[in-house]
Amino acid sequence: MNLAALLSFLFSILMLPDIVRLPIAYLLPAVAYLLLFNFFVMYLVCHIRKLAVYTIPPIFFASAITSYFYGVYRIKIDKELLFLLLETTTGEAGEFITTELIIFSAIALLLTSILTYLLKHSSGKFNGKVVAILFIVLLPTTFLLGKYKKNPHVRIVRPITATKYIFPYSVITCIAEFSGQYFENLTQGERESSANLPSIFIPQKKPLHIIVVIGESARADRFQINGYPRETTPKLIKEKNLINFGGIQSFAAYTRLSVPAMITPATSQHPESTMSSYLGLFKKHGFKTTWISANDRFNSNDTPTTKAIGDVDNSIFRNSLGNVSYGEFYDAMLLTPLQETLVANAQHNQAITLHTRGSHANYAARYPEEFKKFLPDAYDEKMQPQQVSNAYDNSILATDSFLASIIELVRDKNAVVIYSSDHGESLGEEGRFGHGNALAPEQRNVPFFIWYSDDYRKLNETTVATLKKHVGSSLSHDVFFPWILNLGGILLPDTNQPVLLSVTK
Repeated sequence: MNLAALLSFLFSILMLPDIVRLPIAYLLPAVAYLLLFNFFVMYLVCHIRKLAVYTIPPIFFASAITSYFYGVYRIKIDKELLFLLLETTTGEAGEFITTELIIFSAIALLLTSILTYLLKHSSGKFNGKVVAILFIVLLPTTFLLGKYKKNPHVRIVRPITATKYIFPYSVITCIAEFSGQYFENLTQGERESSANLPSIFIPQKKPLHIIVVIGESARADRFQINGYPRETTPKLIKEKNLINFGGIQSFAAYTRLSVPAMITPATSQHPESTMSSYLGLFKKHGFKTTWISANDRFNSNDTPTTKAIGDVDNSIFRNSLGNVSYGEFYDAMLLTPLQETLVANAQHNQAITLHTRGSHANYAARYPEEFKKFLPDAYDEKMQPQQVSNAYDNSILATDSFLASIIELVRDKNAVVIYSSDHGESLGEEGRFGHGNALAPEQRNVPFFIWYSDDYRKLNETTVATLKKHVGSSLSHDVFFPWILNLGGILLPDTNQPVLLSVTK
């Protein structure tokens, strides 16, 4: 019984980041309910010795680490977070390792070891009366609390009906959902090529260069061209051929969900596309196709993005660009392979996609010294909102320079540059940092704009005029796939997606 009480206390204390935010009227009932509920569950589990020894310690450690990230960044555990951990690189993960996290993890590991020892050597008789009394108290209480699902203060005291929020049940639910999705992914076959879609191509008199830039963690309201008071886009704001659509709605708040949807025929209603990217259609119609990424390619476990790219003429990833470490790599380093690709295929139509690192945390590591405009810009475990905001704005400033450099490479060509981000980012709103929360509006509001060269405008007056008519419209990433194809002169007759050009035009 003492061990069950200890476990109840430890799991309940992990909820402190949520509990301390409760109004006083809810605080004591929340603590009492969590302690009783956890004691009831742990008392039962502790009397199944083998189950307890092999499940409680690892679940406690996972809950402790998750509690840390929720307390600091407001990141809740779910199956997508586990997939991110599985697919991340050591460089990316290393940017989140702080002194505080190491100390916290060491304490959690020590407690886990102690729990393992106690569970192996515990003894005690099962008392059915204790279980019966707790059951009689908790069952009707949990049932009644479950009816107040829309009350954010009540959800904390109803573990049975809110397994996505309460430790350790959120961890168990997450692992179960992750396992199901993981095995489903293993059994999936190859994606169908987008080249199989019926399509019509309208050729142009000059070689056409379509450059798509997929940003990372960039939110629309931090772009000067969208009304932000800071000078974060001083170069783009001067471009006369830039059509800015302001903020649009992203497919998701995670890269692994959003980017595959952006580059395939997915829609907001059906974001799980089973086809490959638009590059398959471009290749079908004679374009030289290239994917250039600031991220690494996994050999044994490709990400959903790399799986969705499909068949391209050339794919270039960060880990094939030389001996530059993860922390020293900037998006501007993609300009060299881009320029080489443009030169090598100068006489051909080209469709090139650049997948950037943009404003991914750690923001202060996304730009070199020359973009340290807004100071101080420290990004550390203290998570000071103003410093985080300064670092983030500096990363947008670096993105502005990067995009301006791309435009300069194709200014005298028949070319289009399309930019949007996969998702936005929280910068302290209601204590949230980072991304992954689909309900946070700042994580779903992303920039979207298109630049065209003078040559492109002369050859595609109707397309440019149609684009301008959509400025001010409420848009989402639903337009990304079909508009990119239309900008390249490819029409899809059998589609319900939003288009710039239809077969009848």
